[in-house]
Amino acid sequence: MNRLVGAGQLRLVTEIPTPHEEARNTASARADPHRVLAQHLPNPDGTACTMCHFGYSKDRPLCPPAAQALRTLTSRAHTRSFGDYSVDQLRAMEREHCGTGRCRRCGFVYTPSVRLCPAARRIAVELESRFKAPMSEVRAGQGLCSGKGQVWTVSGNKSAPWRQAVAACAQCPLLAPCAEELERRLAGGEKIRDQILAGRLFSGKGDEVALEKFDAYADRCGAKTKRRNAKPRHRPSRRTTASSAVTTAAPPQGVPGPTAGEESALSESVVA
Repeated sequence: MNRLVGAGQLRLVTEIPTPHEEARNTASARADPHRVLAQHLPNPDGTACTMCHFGYSKDRPLCPPAAQALRTLTSRAHTRSFGDYSVDQLRAMEREHCGTGRCRRCGFVYTPSVRLCPAARRIAVELESRFKAPMSEVRAGQGLCSGKGQVWTVSGNKSAPWRQAVAACAQCPLLAPCAEELERRLAGGEKIRDQILAGRLFSGKGDEVALEKFDAYADRCGAKTKRRNAKPRHRPSRRTTASSAVTTAAPPQGVPGPTAGEESALSESVVA
């Protein structure tokens, strides 16, 4: 078998691990996966693990203990949306999803062009959508509203988010082409409803609302919501009232009504 001079043993991806390696991986799996990821870090050159000295390759960028810990964390992952967390909780999670070489929370390996793990990017988008972080472009050639469309949707009865969205549009590098596209759509007769486009707010009827009238429009939206949520009072109909009066005046069935003599005696007693 020919072998290059100075080349060590090659480790194939499909190679079956030895019993010793299986025992070591099992012991690592029993440990806290966060601690395993914090210990098995790449060396300064990014070629091997500083803990187990596993040599990285294109097909295997993680050592077996770190890969097993990452699988454990992935199996524990829940489907709760980041929109359900508070701002303080998102800030704490953002501090966890960072590291050198790879994310210490989820094990994502960074590249020269990608310095944030997917979870950190989603957290940043959620904070930006709440205007708790500076707006930034997600990708080159996309506006500040990319991936955060719910912020530019006119809903509720508060004018502050609308003003923040308009201010973000003013700083967007794609404001000019967005304004041209908006004018083309309006010229074609299209109605823009409940949206903020190119720094302009359009109501539910498709009318543009000026910036100085945002508060008045928000008050009108709040009044509509109150009327919609108000519970109507139950009023009996006239037919029901008349029928109840007739039922009260009529004697119950099976009970004989007063005779003529009893009625005259009753009237005389009342007069006396």
